[in-house]
Amino acid sequence: MDSGQQCGSQHDDKRRLSTRPYPQVSQLPHEIFCFIFSLVQRNGWIDPDPLPAEVTLSHVCRHWRHFTLDLPSLWSVFRYDSFGPYQEKIPVKRLAVYLERSKKHPLKLSFDLDLFEDDSLGDWTDVLSMLHQIIPHIHRVRELHVISADGDIDDFVSELVDASAPLLEALTIRSYNTRGLFRESSDSKWSPKIFTGGTPSLKYLRFDDKHFSRPPIQSILHLRLETWYKIVDPAFSLSMFREILSLPYLQTLSMLGEFIKVPGVLDRMTKIETKSLKHFRCDGHLWSLPQYFLSHVSAPSLESLTFLSFTFLGFLPQWDETIAFPSLHTLALLHPKQLPNLPHVSDLRHNSFPWLSVLIATTHNIKKLVLSLPPECGLQAFLDVLHHLNTAQRVPPAWRAGGIPWSDTMEELTLDVASHHLELSEYTRLTECLPNLTLIHTTKAMKRKIDSFTELGHQAQSLRRSAKVECVGDVGNVELGAKPFLPLFWALGPDWIDGDGDPFVDVCEYNTG
Repeated sequence: MDSGQQCGSQHDDKRRLSTRPYPQVSQLPHEIFCFIFSLVQRNGWIDPDPLPAEVTLSHVCRHWRHFTLDLPSLWSVFRYDSFGPYQEKIPVKRLAVYLERSKKHPLKLSFDLDLFEDDSLGDWTDVLSMLHQIIPHIHRVRELHVISADGDIDDFVSELVDASAPLLEALTIRSYNTRGLFRESSDSKWSPKIFTGGTPSLKYLRFDDKHFSRPPIQSILHLRLETWYKIVDPAFSLSMFREILSLPYLQTLSMLGEFIKVPGVLDRMTKIETKSLKHFRCDGHLWSLPQYFLSHVSAPSLESLTFLSFTFLGFLPQWDETIAFPSLHTLALLHPKQLPNLPHVSDLRHNSFPWLSVLIATTHNIKKLVLSLPPECGLQAFLDVLHHLNTAQRVPPAWRAGGIPWSDTMEELTLDVASHHLELSEYTRLTECLPNLTLIHTTKAMKRKIDSFTELGHQAQSLRRSAKVECVGDVGNVELGAKPFLPLFWALGPDWIDGDGDPFVDVCEYNTG
């Protein structure tokens, strides 16, 4: 039976409900009772049952039904996953009931429509009917997440053009099939295309197409511009990038895909200052965004920096003395591109990461490093650079300019590499190059190997004992409410939902091992 029907017919339900004395838990104070119900509801999102928890709670007994129906907050959170473990008829009726029972309470709505297929449970017309029910209530929506890989939601989004959403704090609209909507000839400025009536409370935005679903963002704290397909249209101009970085409250910025077109000649371009930005991550194998960010952005509050599938042009990039991140303490290097077909030689002139020595020497005060390497890549090149920077020979110019070596500052290392690549000699070099290391986050397989090295350390006095080693575990299933390790896993935005995949986590293939 459709869960909307389950919670819709109150008269029939009352005749089926138990009239036995309600359990002792029902005698708890109202506030505690509400809190318990909300926890049961949240647990239902982690380990779903055939019916939503709030529907089940309302069918326990008459007392509980009366209580749940008189609790608008319980019905103000609506979730639909078209590919969840328990399939239901498109919940058009269920959403209508929730909208009614939530009364005037702020709404949190999530629709994961990825992998949706027309079947006996409903078709795309039913999905659009469900979404359109939101429009009259948009003034009280606090969170809205619509994820649709294949479905066309243009018709729904067009209803948001003139809307005003004074309570809206978090917005996700991701759709692959809406590239033509709101197309414009110039991208020199961020021109709002939806919610032009205003979103004064908006703090979190995730979207995947530069021509699609732009709300006003003057109040934004967390911005995720992440596309899961190749953008064939011209990318944002650098003036747009400057506008984004100049947002007064922006704290986190994540960019995946060719959103920004970086010109080949950068020498004469002025720096961009972003005063509030704390966390930045991007990819950039082909479009040089990491290199541009390092050389042309000043971020005095920046704490963490993440680069994915990247390289730098030239042997030693021209940003060796220009990095302006005095607060930076966490650096993540995820699958850096190697120079191909280089035999391993312990010499920086033949290192497969020729830019790494300058990057290390100019990112001062780093305390936490995340290093994720593809299966074919071992630690030799990385360790060679660390070793050379810890010796008196071949010191890069920026080193002599007053940089603090990682050996003096590095405290935590997250290591996402194949365990079979790590030999005892490499681990010994690692602990020698980073003598102040106190904690290593790594995979279960790697932990077992490091533990075996530690046992050898008990037997050989010359072998340095390791730092404390903890397993990263499956970062895709971080316990709800637990603080994730930035920047390996970003749970930015709503604390109750971010079920869509994180592309920066997905590339770290060993983090579940």
